[in-house]
Amino acid sequence: MALHYFSTPAATFLTLLAAAMWGSWMQVIKHRKNYPITGIIFLLYTFSFLLVWGVTLCLAPTLLPQGILAPTLASPGVVLKILLGGAMMSMGLLVSLIIMGQVGLLLSTAISGAAGSILGIATSLMEEGLSDSPYALPLVLGCTLVFIAATFTCNYAAVLRDRDRGAGTQKPGGPVTMRIILLMLLSTFLTNGWSIGTASGTASGFPPALTCAYMATGSFLSALVVCGISFTKKHQWKQVLCLGEPKLPLLLGVIAAVCHYGGNLISIYAMPVLSATLSFLFGRTANVWTYFWGLFYKEFAGSKKRTYLVLFGGVVLYFLGVLLLALFNYM
Repeated sequence: MALHYFSTPAATFLTLLAAAMWGSWMQVIKHRKNYPITGIIFLLYTFSFLLVWGVTLCLAPTLLPQGILAPTLASPGVVLKILLGGAMMSMGLLVSLIIMGQVGLLLSTAISGAAGSILGIATSLMEEGLSDSPYALPLVLGCTLVFIAATFTCNYAAVLRDRDRGAGTQKPGGPVTMRIILLMLLSTFLTNGWSIGTASGTASGFPPALTCAYMATGSFLSALVVCGISFTKKHQWKQVLCLGEPKLPLLLGVIAAVCHYGGNLISIYAMPVLSATLSFLFGRTANVWTYFWGLFYKEFAGSKKRTYLVLFGGVVLYFLGVLLLALFNYM
């Protein structure tokens, strides 16, 4: 029972569900209090590793009739690329969180989101090529531009929100120095590991279950090494592992793992039906969920009508992009 038996509408729904999960997991950061952000990253990828491999081993008799070892030994190069992609992705997320803390969420997501969209699409197309449909290239490029426009529009709505509140309540980010620019470029490059790993697995016909499992392995190993060095230098292992400390961060780590890599699991299982390129584009709708959560937490309370209209316009652009992609599936 491979997921190639998914219908296109089912695969599309699952990919959009995964995007909703990706756009939701960062909400746990609001509840971490004094717990280090690197600790959240470490717990996120530790629990993700356990979750994905647990699901893979449980479903192996159904999804992997050849077992785990045979496809792994048959495609060592693909496995290495998937491991590398997972490792890059987790480090890209860590770097992006560092940037957000220095220049703010808006500028960081506006720049890295646009660059990441272009790089991700280019990577997917290089790995698996493009559909023979004459509409393929115009629609892919058009959808990419629509999602970039949606990102900038929603970010501008957040800028207007801060203006509505008045300068006295804003918390502007720091100056954009050459170091910040280099970090943004590094973050964009590393985060593209998602496209490298998933497109490599999909294009080669590697089992989706193992693609996700090796992605999670790469993410865990890189987080263990990089964060582990930091914890050792700062003597934070006791705090990170919640030894004698409140256990809430452990629960937050589990929730983050279910949303983040649970979403990855769903997306990768559905990817062979849609292609890595279309799956990546559908995944850009994760950004809109960040703003839905912002409304839930009343982050736009007190904003003017114009601000809400701009935000609504950005959300409409996201849905327009989804509609264009859905139409492409039936051409």
